[in-house]
Amino acid sequence: MKRFVVFLLALSAAQALTLVDKGASKYTIVVSAQASPSEQRAAQELQRFVEEMSGARLPVSADDKPVRGPMVLVGDSAALRQQKLQVPFDKLGPEGFVLQASGNHLVIAGGRQRGTMYGVYTFLDQLGCRWFTREVSRIPKLPTIAVTRYAQPEIHKPAFEYREPFFFEAWDKDWAARNRTNGNHAQLDASTGGKLQYYPFVHSFYELVPPKEYFPEHPEYFSLIDGKRRTERGQLCLTNPDVLRVVIARVEAWIKEHPDATIFSVSQNDWEGWCECDRCRRVEMEEGGQHSGPLLRFVNAVAESIGQRHPDKLIDTLAYWYTENPPLRVRPVKNVRIRLCPIGICVSHSFGQCPRSAYFYKNLQAWSKITNQLYIWHYNTNFSHYPMPFPDFDELAADIPLYKQHGVVGLFMQGAYAAGGGGEASELRAYVIARQLWDASTKVEQAVQEFLEGVYGPAAGPMRAYFDLLHGEVRGPGGRHLWIFNVPDYSAGFRSKAAELFAKAEAAAGDDATLRRVRKAKLPLEYYGVLRDTEFDVHGSQWGPADLASLKPRALDLIARMRTFGIQSIHEGQELARDEKRYNEMTSVPLFTIENGQWRADVVPELNARVVRLIDKSTGRDTMRRFPPGEGAYPFVGGQVASVHTDYYAKALDVTWNVDTQSSERLVLLGQCANGLRIRRIFELNAAGLHTSTVVENAGQTPVSAALQVRAEYTPGDIDKASMSFTRINGQRVEQAFITPNHEPTDKYTWNGGEKPSREWKLLQGGGQPLFVRFQDEQVGRTYLSWTAKSRAGAQFLLWSPEKTLKPGETLKLDADYGAVRP
Repeated sequence: MKRFVVFLLALSAAQALTLVDKGASKYTIVVSAQASPSEQRAAQELQRFVEEMSGARLPVSADDKPVRGPMVLVGDSAALRQQKLQVPFDKLGPEGFVLQASGNHLVIAGGRQRGTMYGVYTFLDQLGCRWFTREVSRIPKLPTIAVTRYAQPEIHKPAFEYREPFFFEAWDKDWAARNRTNGNHAQLDASTGGKLQYYPFVHSFYELVPPKEYFPEHPEYFSLIDGKRRTERGQLCLTNPDVLRVVIARVEAWIKEHPDATIFSVSQNDWEGWCECDRCRRVEMEEGGQHSGPLLRFVNAVAESIGQRHPDKLIDTLAYWYTENPPLRVRPVKNVRIRLCPIGICVSHSFGQCPRSAYFYKNLQAWSKITNQLYIWHYNTNFSHYPMPFPDFDELAADIPLYKQHGVVGLFMQGAYAAGGGGEASELRAYVIARQLWDASTKVEQAVQEFLEGVYGPAAGPMRAYFDLLHGEVRGPGGRHLWIFNVPDYSAGFRSKAAELFAKAEAAAGDDATLRRVRKAKLPLEYYGVLRDTEFDVHGSQWGPADLASLKPRALDLIARMRTFGIQSIHEGQELARDEKRYNEMTSVPLFTIENGQWRADVVPELNARVVRLIDKSTGRDTMRRFPPGEGAYPFVGGQVASVHTDYYAKALDVTWNVDTQSSERLVLLGQCANGLRIRRIFELNAAGLHTSTVVENAGQTPVSAALQVRAEYTPGDIDKASMSFTRINGQRVEQAFITPNHEPTDKYTWNGGEKPSREWKLLQGGGQPLFVRFQDEQVGRTYLSWTAKSRAGAQFLLWSPEKTLKPGETLKLDADYGAVRP
């Protein structure tokens, strides 16, 4: 009972702490005469916002001057120590702080780098202050500010040591500081306590060992791929001791050139191309067959060398793409930070619950067991289409706490970062993420609601209804999966219902500023509509959008309005002018049809001689995979197509196509390459399906290296039930389901030699007749299969001829048949 009475007395004292009473205050803000820049800012910000709330301007005084009356003690100071409080500065770190009432004084004190500043912003946050965007904040009007807590000291530390919402809208210095983020790209400076600074930020292999500088004399420094040392879309040979020496020297130089940086990136390039030399493969096998093995051994060696001379510097690398699976044996040394990148997960559902993302959850658990310094590179936008409606808030609400539970200490949350911003809901997303990164227990629904009310005012109701409508597309049984590059198929009524809600929001907006914010928020819905209406289809003898005449001005008007909001890019790495050019130049293209009693094939020469549809008349089903508009290099995607390369790893050569002859069931196209190669493609229908014959001839005067490829994208029906089967040349039978537990819902395989399929590959559909690809073993040098359950599911089977140097007049030929297995 005595202890309870003491607590009540302390609480009563805390309740009696009235900072401002009816617009007047007796308090003085006191800081150390040696206050850090961020502590000085903390005092100024407290003064500013208390005055904005209450009208009372509290004076700011250094602790080397006498102060009469109650004080707000901001940061460590002589005045604070006179209170004889046991503030645990040694345990708060650079960003933690204490909020405490001491008699009639208020203490806001923490780490000198940013802790005290964050303490002030947290105190203001508890009073109801919010900084939603760079332009919109909520500072409540409080003529009386009564402090009703802190009878017991409140100790606050951030949920994560590194917190970066990577959106253009989140880089403003004041917004970032007030929302307590500390990321590399924010415009934070000494006045805000700096930030966690990288150099360079990522994908640094070719900055460490520049190919122009080293490849001519030392090709062995670079990846061995398909028997050749390469730099185009390659990496480094990580078992070469000279590469290690060069990299250590380069990192040493970076440390001298960038002394403020704390983390230095030694990380793979942003593509595949790992080294296939015997030494690298041997290390992979020692590490359980994982490509992360050679990488982490190499990075550890760099970190150990750097750590001897620079114990305060960290080395960062990626667990990304081909290195996402952890190695079997090697463990990160103490000055290495691993950034695990869940680039393949479904972002509409928590990875802890979604079967499409179970593979990543397994990797997160495995990495968290071998390092207690794990960072995450998470993805929060559609990188192919920044304005795409992107309902990922349920996933964010669940997964940021999951990261915390698994010991993650830093989060880079990559959103739409192009200059000018304008990604779908970027300001809302950045605000909510910032709050979660500071406090992983943040109630996301509440944060969303207060943002909508603060930013949209009287239009918040319909804006909330739109938010819920969009998220309803992915919630509940049968909710759609969502990925960061693919174009979603939202329900048939989504666009019209959303348009009605935006009309209500525009009508409810009470002023021009709010109306403009509503109209900016509407751009993603309009963009989605334009994109979907760009879908190419058969219209007589043309392949193109249904109503191109009205689509063009609609698209160009949308782009013009985007510019009025400062938007410069709506796709990663592309300027808005590219979209404008694409719609200005968009046309329908000629389509040629061959047909018999069982099949219809539609061929578009201008799309690289592509079979865009192969329709089985017995079912009415198009067996070719149809991509949604805006996915990949649309409309140069899907169907069946051929290409010519100088070798298996080289890009396809450009070909100009013309029609040679056509009959009802047969079409012949002729193609010409700039290097003298000539291509002839024959398409013929029979009862089983489509037969194609592709011949490449050297029509020039000098030998030319060539490899011929033909490929087809099939639609697999229900991907969860689909599988593939074939018999290898060595006689082994292969049958495999596409969707398997704890694996990413996409994969690829290359088969050479005796492992190649012999004569036929089958796609066993999830419902419907099996589809096949048939070919002649002697014409095929390599085969490749890829499949995906992302967006509209598909399976691609690819045939390569042998690589060959063609003398003048010599040819390569590849025949293939595509169809359905009849009962």
